[in-house]
Amino acid sequence: MKYLIKIFSIFCVLTIMFTAGSCGIKETPAAETTDGAEQTPRKIYARYNNREDFSGEQGYKNWYYLTARDSLDDTQYMIWDSEMCTWRAKDPNCLVEANIAHPAQLDQVIRAWKAPADGAISIRTVVQRRPVNRNGVGQDGCYVYIATGDDDIVIEKIIDSTDLAFHDLNADITIKKGQFVYFVLNCNGNYTFDQTYWNITITYGEN
Repeated sequence: MKYLIKIFSIFCVLTIMFTAGSCGIKETPAAETTDGAEQTPRKIYARYNNREDFSGEQGYKNWYYLTARDSLDDTQYMIWDSEMCTWRAKDPNCLVEANIAHPAQLDQVIRAWKAPADGAISIRTVVQRRPVNRNGVGQDGCYVYIATGDDDIVIEKIIDSTDLAFHDLNADITIKKGQFVYFVLNCNGNYTFDQTYWNITITYGEN
């Protein structure tokens, strides 16, 4: 009996060692770069969702996790934190999780989706602020927008500090293969309590 207990204990330890930090989702192999180069041809799916597709790999199912100061033409890759299953920037306040994001004071936080093919796409999103301080003290809301470039904002919204409602930000656009759609969260002055829920679904089809 003691022998069986010992074997079971060793099995449990090995299981923890091999699964710790994996979060149960796909992660970027250590030798793989995240410089934007395609490692293998990407499969074209009919539907994409930020929560369902979330992973620790830049470009997995065409999703990228970025930050930017002033321009969407000057984005930086975020770094994967395997312990917390979170994408992070140099500023620790700037992060992206499966359906939660938080900007920094100077950095916008971005989920970017890269179109795998030409076509008409439907963008359906739901966004909600998730402040810790529900009375609004010390916070001034956040600014969210969807864009295909600095001069091509598809839809935008400022969410007030005490506004905890769910907001639909939807659009139907035509896109070219390789073009990015940026889902951007920025502070509205200061980044205090700017944790924000954002569920994003993109489907190919007729506009």
